[in-house]
Amino acid sequence: MGFVAALLSAWLGARLQRKSDRDVRMLEARLRVYGECADSLYEYSRATYSRAKSRLAGRPEVERDQLRQAAYHCNARVRSAIGQAYILTGDLDLERRLSTVRRTVGTYNGVSDPDELKGLQQQAYREINDALEAARRHLVA
Repeated sequence: MGFVAALLSAWLGARLQRKSDRDVRMLEARLRVYGECADSLYEYSRATYSRAKSRLAGRPEVERDQLRQAAYHCNARVRSAIGQAYILTGDLDLERRLSTVRRTVGTYNGVSDPDELKGLQQQAYREINDALEAARRHLVA
């Protein structure tokens, strides 16, 4: 009986250790992806803001093309980070919040005056903070 108990306790200990290791790796992966989401959302906002501001200032198309390419690159990074966050969490609400921020930033391109652009940027920053708060709740849950 003692032998069976020793085997069972060794098996249970190993199983709990593997689960704990897996949980730590998942937490680290989520933290990395949330950081990447935050970084790429802010960078996309900055690049798209610069692109829209350049257009409003009437800069030549050649100058604006570099900014356009930077914004496209940042948009791709954001989409990738959002997809990774969704894969790791399975939280559709978080994915929607992050995608909403990305779409809000994309509307910078349609503004007609600098004040509207600044207002959209502030709205996007509020949405980023809300989405990151939802992500933080995943980390502590």
